[in-house]
Amino acid sequence: MAKSFVANDHKILQILEGHTSDVSCCDFASTSTIVTGSSDKTIRIWDWKVGLGYQERPSSPLRGHKYQVTCVRVSPQGSLLASASVDGTAVLWNIHNCAKLYTITQVNGDAIRVCRFSPDSAVLITAGDNGAVCIWDLVHRSLIKTIFDHEGTTQSLAFTPDSYYLVTACSLEIVLVWNTQHLIDTTSDATCVPVAKADNAQDLGVFCVDISKHIIFDKNNPLIRQYRLASSGNSNEIKIWTIIAKSVVKEKSPTISEVTLDLFDVYDGHTSSVTCIRYNNSGDYLVSTSVDKLVKVWDNDGNCIASLQGHSRYVNCAAISKDLSVIISGSNDKSIIVWDMTGNITFDSELDQYNLHSNEQVRENGLFENNNENLETVTLLDKIDDIAEGAINSCCFYGKDLLAIGSGDKLIHIFKIINEPNWIEELCFSPFEGHTFAINYVEFSSNGKMLASCSLDGCTIIWDVLTGDKLHLLPTNVLSIKSCRFSPDNNKLLTAGDDEKAVLWNVNTSEKIATFEGHLDTISAASISPDGKVSVTVSPNADFRIWSLQTHMCLYVKEDAHEYGIQDCDISHNLEPIPNLTISAQSYLLATCGNDSLVKLWRISIPNKCDTLALENIEVKLWRSLQGHGGHVVCVRFSQVVSEFVCSTGTDRQARIWSVYSAACLFVLDHDSIVTSCYFNDDCSLLATGCLDKTLWLWKLPQQLVFQSAVADKIQYRSKQVINWTTSDIIRWLKNVEMPELVSFITSCCLDGKRLLTIPEEQICAGLDLDKEQEEKFIKEIRWLKNGELKMEAANYMDIPHEYLCPITHEIMREPVTCSDGHTYEKNAITEWFMSGKDTSPMTNEKLANTNVFRNVKLRSEIYDFLEMNESDKDETFY
Repeated sequence: MAKSFVANDHKILQILEGHTSDVSCCDFASTSTIVTGSSDKTIRIWDWKVGLGYQERPSSPLRGHKYQVTCVRVSPQGSLLASASVDGTAVLWNIHNCAKLYTITQVNGDAIRVCRFSPDSAVLITAGDNGAVCIWDLVHRSLIKTIFDHEGTTQSLAFTPDSYYLVTACSLEIVLVWNTQHLIDTTSDATCVPVAKADNAQDLGVFCVDISKHIIFDKNNPLIRQYRLASSGNSNEIKIWTIIAKSVVKEKSPTISEVTLDLFDVYDGHTSSVTCIRYNNSGDYLVSTSVDKLVKVWDNDGNCIASLQGHSRYVNCAAISKDLSVIISGSNDKSIIVWDMTGNITFDSELDQYNLHSNEQVRENGLFENNNENLETVTLLDKIDDIAEGAINSCCFYGKDLLAIGSGDKLIHIFKIINEPNWIEELCFSPFEGHTFAINYVEFSSNGKMLASCSLDGCTIIWDVLTGDKLHLLPTNVLSIKSCRFSPDNNKLLTAGDDEKAVLWNVNTSEKIATFEGHLDTISAASISPDGKVSVTVSPNADFRIWSLQTHMCLYVKEDAHEYGIQDCDISHNLEPIPNLTISAQSYLLATCGNDSLVKLWRISIPNKCDTLALENIEVKLWRSLQGHGGHVVCVRFSQVVSEFVCSTGTDRQARIWSVYSAACLFVLDHDSIVTSCYFNDDCSLLATGCLDKTLWLWKLPQQLVFQSAVADKIQYRSKQVINWTTSDIIRWLKNVEMPELVSFITSCCLDGKRLLTIPEEQICAGLDLDKEQEEKFIKEIRWLKNGELKMEAANYMDIPHEYLCPITHEIMREPVTCSDGHTYEKNAITEWFMSGKDTSPMTNEKLANTNVFRNVKLRSEIYDFLEMNESDKDETFY
């Protein structure tokens, strides 16, 4: 339950000393853990010890910057820490074990003055001396966009609590408001422009801005929201602004947002420049610091209800705990003062001690299992040179540990990955014999029961993986078959080869379904989309073609895709490979490689109207170009499941692992011969590569890749407003709330966000032909979609049952999910836990069987019913 300040109940609880220069920034991870940054280049973490007060953690200070630290900020769910510095870098840390996760560099390497997490934990913003504001995708660890609208030093940023808008401010007195969805859109070439602007916002420049977490909703119009913004700067005034955002709905036109930024109030109490302002968690109070050496607390009526005096020099920063019990302030006098705002805290008090094994007990015992491993390198497990009598032309994983290879000795070998010292063990019924010439390609079916192989002999064989028996022998081609790919449902097989044709086969009957013709040279490779709707074929003639597997028509031809010809292709396994789409379209991500030493990633986009693809309007654009190989690139493969990474191999005797979203080459793996093939296992923990010299190389991939693959599809971007939802977004939402039975109704009436928010719930249901139970549930979900944030905010003023609180954040859960440890957490909280590099249970510290989470619909319903029944009188004031 939210607390309130009582005037004159505050006192200095503790003074922390350790920094050797001024304390420039501070933040709370929880009431029992605080983080401070200083001009002495260090970040220090302090934990509350009963009987001792705040004590510096044994693993502190963190030394990751070359020059002064300008900003520290704990992520919304408390598992990550971002620090920024004059050295031009921002570092992301695991706050539990103090491990450095990765470093990002500002555009041009200019000093970073401020960094902020988005409330949904998906984005980090950095800004600094050159005025550039960089938007970073934390899920994919890549730079999304940089905006240069500020000409002065940008040293203040703030998100609205719903992630819809970002506010930036600079030393030239300018405050800008941005639509977050526009900033993170990776598909539009349009220039981002601010949706609102205030000139001369603060005399002599803006030092700091913050936005209250309290959103004011219009009871009669769900399309209007109001936010409260505070700004401070070189003057002694704190200015309070109102941001009013109204979504304007127009028939047959995109929804637009009309945003206004207006001055609402001025707080006058400091006698010099105000260096920092911070709202508390509920938005009821504002804390400010100043060059006048004071820390002040203000209520929303502009009354100064506390003035804290204790520093001997000017105060740079302050932060306030979620429960309002503690304020910390950092000063040019090198100290951090801990203020008790209740008047009742002693060193013997227990401060918000979470029952998590991530806290000090675990830190001291070193129980983070991967801490002693090198998490950032690829390790060669084995180089195996005695398993084939010919070049290894193809390799393929099924699951985590089943590996097939096809080689020049006409044989197919099946292996099980085991522990050292041998690492692999050939299955008893392996090798498979049946081809008369070299094997060109092998692939498992998606269920692992079948294996397809094709050969120089023109034959394609489908094998029973469990017995090694031939299930089907497709009609023989007189020329070599280069590729054979299963459809996702395993009912079809696509083959292609030297006869310049691709053929689609019925796997069960071995009958030809369709022939795709048009290439003027050998088809060197083919691939099928993860939904089985389109396929791609490539040729040394430098063109690739996209085909519909439903109409069997050619949808698109791309000429001269690679100079000197294309060698291979693969389609991402992710059906949402392009993040933050603003249009209603089905996107695919195609990788091609060729004799020009390049790997190219192509965005294929097909408009989706009411869950029907408009194939005739297909659009293909080059999305990324990956340069690094020193010879022909002969093979390219995406990692499994969410396809965060892509591996390429070439005649330069290298395999390279690339980040799909940053286009960075993460690892270069040197071999002794031309590398002909590569394949990731399911969880991205292993990579197999095959070579012309008959060797198979088995690589262990770093844990960071495993984690990134595991969590990439778990974080949800919240910046897309419901009013802009497409029918596909509505369908995804229905599946998330376990109402898939409504998908066909929604599709038939093309329901989108505009209609969902503007048409009465009963009218929507009347048009969907729902039964009474479906109608009641659907109306309840619509109302939560409209008013959920309001209800969750009301929870700040209620006594919440313990079982409704997330064990990580100790806050009421909005989207409870159950992890493999059997415990339930807030979805974004457990995802952040995984993002920080943890594969252990937050409750038991035991290693988790996997990182899968499942929606706890029953608990979610109980929480929503509880909030409905226990709305406090405070709710009425939110409107």
